[in-house]
Amino acid sequence: MLHVTTLPTAQSAGQFDFTGTTAIVIDVLRATSVITTAMANGATSVFAAGSIDEAWAEHRRNNSVSLVCGEKDAVKIEGFHLGNSPLEFSPEKVGGKPLILLTSNGTQAIRASMKADRVLILSFLNLEAVSRVLRRTNDRVVIVCSGTNGNFSLDDALCAGMLINRIAAEDSHLCDLSQALAGFAAAEKRPPVDVLNRCFHVKYLRNKGFADDVTYCLSTDAIDIVPFWNHGLIVSGDLHANYIKP
Repeated sequence: MLHVTTLPTAQSAGQFDFTGTTAIVIDVLRATSVITTAMANGATSVFAAGSIDEAWAEHRRNNSVSLVCGEKDAVKIEGFHLGNSPLEFSPEKVGGKPLILLTSNGTQAIRASMKADRVLILSFLNLEAVSRVLRRTNDRVVIVCSGTNGNFSLDDALCAGMLINRIAAEDSHLCDLSQALAGFAAAEKRPPVDVLNRCFHVKYLRNKGFADDVTYCLSTDAIDIVPFWNHGLIVSGDLHANYIKP
């Protein structure tokens, strides 16, 4: 029987026991959308950094062939090669490159989930690809919504609810938050970009000049890959054939 627990923020994940679970990390705006896009465009791996110092240390460890990417307050960190806009991560820029990513919310949620048996990266962009993997399992699934600076974020919540509705059967066990998010997603017949038009994080990014990012990140089922955590790095490929527990 499938069991689905949903955590509302990256901070709440820090207190959770992930033993024996599959963690699904969501940061729609924008880290998991960036990771999914970068993997689709040929990046070889993504290292989720915990600090600026760690990001540059990992860059040096890679003999400086990696690209250091990320944001603070939505804006590219000074000195980094790329920011946190998925539209920057073109095949020409990231193809064949290892990436190091540091963001305000998403990479923190990834790091907080590392003790799970498996960690998968979810966005609206690869919703069906992740759903397809989970429909073939009976795992204990923990959905980690990254949130926004410690606060619950509606964009991650809608993505979580849509995932739950795609994978849960009648006998699945859902925690209360999972049930609430599934009901919210099921009641909404509009595209995510319309549902989330008044969401705080959507308005914040638009005001920062990232309206095109918002439109892109709220597109559903555009990319057919599942990035996953493997030996300290996020990679993509044949999850069932190649996955090794961290």
